[in-house]
Amino acid sequence: MPRITQPHDDAWSADVEAAVATFGNRSRNEILRYLSAHGPASRGDIAASVSAGEPSVAKHLLALEETGAVVVDVEPGRRHGRSPRYSANPARIKELLAAHLEYLLED
Repeated sequence: MPRITQPHDDAWSADVEAAVATFGNRSRNEILRYLSAHGPASRGDIAASVSAGEPSVAKHLLALEETGAVVVDVEPGRRHGRSPRYSANPARIKELLAAHLEYLLED
């Protein structure tokens, strides 16, 4: 059976792609749960709370920020020497989940 690598479906939108990237990874889900429950947090606090190394958390936070599921209080170019605080973006998380559900359940 051939493996599907890129769906050939107009319903597969950028938001569906972002939802799969965001919610298809357990570490990213744990980070989102932590941020949703504990509000703004530093990368170090997140790493300590989700039992992951800081480099791994940094990679996941970057991916979550790119999809909009996480927001940061310091702009990307101004973070050197600062400790940015990360927050979950519930509105965007709901958008991504809705897009994914629509893709899966709608014709």
